[in-house]
Amino acid sequence: MINRSFKRSKTVILSLIAAAMLAFPANAANVRGKVTDVDGKTISGWAWNPEDTNDVQEVEVHICQAGDPLPIKYLHVTANKYREDLVADLKDGWHGFSAEVDWSSLSGSSFTIKAYAVKDGKYYALGDSVRYNKASGASVQSTPAQKPTGSNLSAAAAPTASVTAQPSAPAAVAPISAGPGYQTKDTDTANAAKETSLGTFVLSGYCNCAECSGGFGITFSGTVPQPQHTIAADLTILPLGTKVRIGDIIYTVEDKGSAVQGKMIDIYYADHASAAAHGRTEAEVFLIQ
Repeated sequence: MINRSFKRSKTVILSLIAAAMLAFPANAANVRGKVTDVDGKTISGWAWNPEDTNDVQEVEVHICQAGDPLPIKYLHVTANKYREDLVADLKDGWHGFSAEVDWSSLSGSSFTIKAYAVKDGKYYALGDSVRYNKASGASVQSTPAQKPTGSNLSAAAAPTASVTAQPSAPAAVAPISAGPGYQTKDTDTANAAKETSLGTFVLSGYCNCAECSGGFGITFSGTVPQPQHTIAADLTILPLGTKVRIGDIIYTVEDKGSAVQGKMIDIYYADHASAAAHGRTEAEVFLIQ
C-alpha cells in the first residue's frame, strides 16, 4: 500500500511539474545577443533579455573546426561584463561576455564559433556564427558586425524551431530548443534547412515505462517527451537541443540514457509496444542547421 501510494504521489508531482514548465516558458526565450569579436586570446559578445534586464545570461560558446558541425571545445561564461558600446541602445552596459581561449591547444587553423544563452537546460542562439583563422588571427562574421541597434537586435537571436543545436554554428550547429510538440514530416521544410550528414547511427526505441526510462515522464532536459520529436543521445556528441533529421522526421535531443553512448540514438515512442517494435536499426543522421 505504501509503495502504491508513493507511486501515485510521484506521478501527481511529476504531472504538476510538467504542467508548470509548459505554462511558464523560460524568460531566456527572448534573449538577444551575438559574438562580436574573436582574437588570439578571447571570444567576446553580449547577451540581453529585453523583457528583464536583471536576468543575467549564462552563455555557452561552441568552437568547431571549419566544416565539422560537432564542437571540439565548449566555453562557459556569464554575460555580466560592462561594455560601453551597449549603453546607448540597451541603456545598460552590463551585458557583455568574454571567454578566454587557448587556440594553441586546438588542432587545425580554421574554426567556426557560435554562442548560446543557456536557461533551464535549453539553448538559445546568440546571433550568427563567426569564422576565425588561427594562423592569421582574423575573424569574419556571417553578417556584418553592427552595434546592437534596430534590425541587429531582432536578428541577433531569439530561438526558432529552425535553428538547431550544437553548432557549426552550425558549422558547429548548436542546440536550440523549439519546445515540446515541435515536429514535422514535411520533407520540403526539412530540405529547406541546411543539413550536414553525421554518418550512420545505431537507432533504438524507448518510452515512458518503468522498464525503458523509470516511468518518470520527464526528459533529462525537463520537457515532456513527444513521439516523432524527442530523442535521447550521447550529449558529448549531440548536446541538448540539437536537431537532426532521420528519414523524413526532424527530432530534437531532449534526453540521455546510460546505454546511449557514441553514435547511438534512442527514439521516443508513445507506448512500449511501439518502442520494442523498433528494435535495433541503423540509419544516416543529418544535422539540421
